[in-house]
Amino acid sequence: MMIRALRRARPARTSYALALLLGVLIGAAPLPGGLATPARAAAGDIGYVGPSTAGDGSAATGEKPESKLWWNDGAWWAVLFHTGSQTHHIFRLDRSTEQWVDTGTVVDNRPKTRSDVLWDGTRLYVSSHVRASSSSGAASGNPARLYRFSYDAATKTYSRDTGFPAQITNYSSETLTIDKDSVGVLWATWTQGSKVYVNNTTGGDAVWGTPFVLPVTAATALSSDDISSVISFGGTRTGVMWSNQVKSAIYFAEHIDGAPRDTWNVTRTAVQGPNSADDHINLKSLQADASGRVFAVIKTGLDDAGAATSAPLIMLLARDPSSGEWSSYRVGRIKDCHTRPVLLLDSEHQTLYVFMTAPDSGCPYTGYPGTIFMKSSPMSSIAFPDGRGTPVIRDALSPNMNNVTTTKQSVTSATGMVVMASNDDTQRYWHADLQLGSS
Repeated sequence: MMIRALRRARPARTSYALALLLGVLIGAAPLPGGLATPARAAAGDIGYVGPSTAGDGSAATGEKPESKLWWNDGAWWAVLFHTGSQTHHIFRLDRSTEQWVDTGTVVDNRPKTRSDVLWDGTRLYVSSHVRASSSSGAASGNPARLYRFSYDAATKTYSRDTGFPAQITNYSSETLTIDKDSVGVLWATWTQGSKVYVNNTTGGDAVWGTPFVLPVTAATALSSDDISSVISFGGTRTGVMWSNQVKSAIYFAEHIDGAPRDTWNVTRTAVQGPNSADDHINLKSLQADASGRVFAVIKTGLDDAGAATSAPLIMLLARDPSSGEWSSYRVGRIKDCHTRPVLLLDSEHQTLYVFMTAPDSGCPYTGYPGTIFMKSSPMSSIAFPDGRGTPVIRDALSPNMNNVTTTKQSVTSATGMVVMASNDDTQRYWHADLQLGSS
């Protein structure tokens, strides 16, 4: 399996040879079949520059467990900030020009919010929360909202459904993610007051229950920096994964779809050990996979503990469907200086893709964030190559790219892979459009 050239390159700013040379100089592998031809003329750029993020604050494509993009009706879509109105809109990617087109559909009219997007094949769900710096900074009177939209294939537009938005919680949060289980119940999770919280719909998509603390071991007394994420998997279950830096562990709890909302299985430890946890989690499952496989990519805290530079910094966690136990695999080392990883699952070729920033802003070796890198591994025999990986998004004139995001959905050759990041210095979105193909 290979990654072929990015779609429909615009006039080249730099030759493949120069891009390859730049990759060699930073220790990165070349992109098989070619590199992205950038959308503006700056030698060394990789990817496509997009709309402005001015007015949105920092990390327009954050936070780590959240997804801003989805695939529907032969196109990629995203919830992006609209600078002119200082609101969040639905955009469509025109792949003939690699430009994001504003559909005019407003999602949230509050500028300082972050969203998580779920397309279930029929409806678009967007959770939108006011940003808090940590779980200790969660403040009441800042509701997290659930928006639902219907899609019109004739006009290729989305319209907000009657009765929305609905309130998920009345508190701001660092992150908040959603998913829908097999019986049609929506679930949400976030951390608040150093505890893992969950909530779910109790009578249609617009009716939410009272938020409650996840009733399992190790879901309280967290670091204020810890986060959580929710996933529907295996056709009958819902899971919540969270970091617990106090216990140096990542945990996973399971709920059987249709069971009482406060009935959760015993907590399983996904990974544990000195400094094994940080507040970086991105959780995915294969669509239409009844086996119960779940994957997560996380960042450890070993870089803050003075560990050897060969120690794992980014790790891939995989759930064994037969036992429910988790195994871990190294994606990147401390010396690679990765941060903020996200995961994509290629269901057609059974391949794992990890996208992440390097170097980390706290990395003692090379300075500030600058480039989004990609690594891949077969699902059947998980092993990632050493090094930073293949560069897929870079702004050569302003090396401050960070906070990569993508879709919850599995990808195939028909969809390709679109990932997005943002540059806080230039206040711009950037994206990569990667076409999947067989070797």
